[in-house]
Amino acid sequence: MKKNNKKILFKISLIILSGIILISALNLIFPLPQLKNYSTEILAHDGTLLTSYLTEDEKWRMQSSLDEVSPELIKALVEKEDKYFFWHFGINPISIFKAFYSNIVNGKITSGASTITMQLARIWEPAERTYKNKIIEMIRAVQIELNFSKKEILELYLNYLPYGGNIEGVKAASY
Repeated sequence: MKKNNKKILFKISLIILSGIILISALNLIFPLPQLKNYSTEILAHDGTLLTSYLTEDEKWRMQSSLDEVSPELIKALVEKEDKYFFWHFGINPISIFKAFYSNIVNGKITSGASTITMQLARIWEPAERTYKNKIIEMIRAVQIELNFSKKEILELYLNYLPYGGNIEGVKAASY
């Protein structure tokens, strides 16, 4: 192997190793928040819901898998909220640039460019909407993408998405 090729291979290996260390450190120093509990559900023998109870934080939050959610709803949600969901790594740099440009031109925040993963990060850790918190949200979104599959992220989003009042998630909203 040529000396230049060895140097290039060493640099690539160093970059990959640094990335792995950075990701591991991120999860150790800033662990993802613990998921909030779901409502307790009492089911009949045939699986129908008899009753359910509020969570400790007084929310109606019922767990559902993607298989229980209409494919049309999932498709519509992804199309409306984040049409590039299956192709990005938690943030969409093009949307962020467009939103930043629009905000500068209009002199106020007119667009936030949040992906589904960024919205999930904000749902888990609500904070005032500032540029600093948006950057934290972006970092959390990448972290979520590294720890969960796209299917799991979409499922969590559908289970934690607020629908007004104390109702969270599509299953709770459907009752």
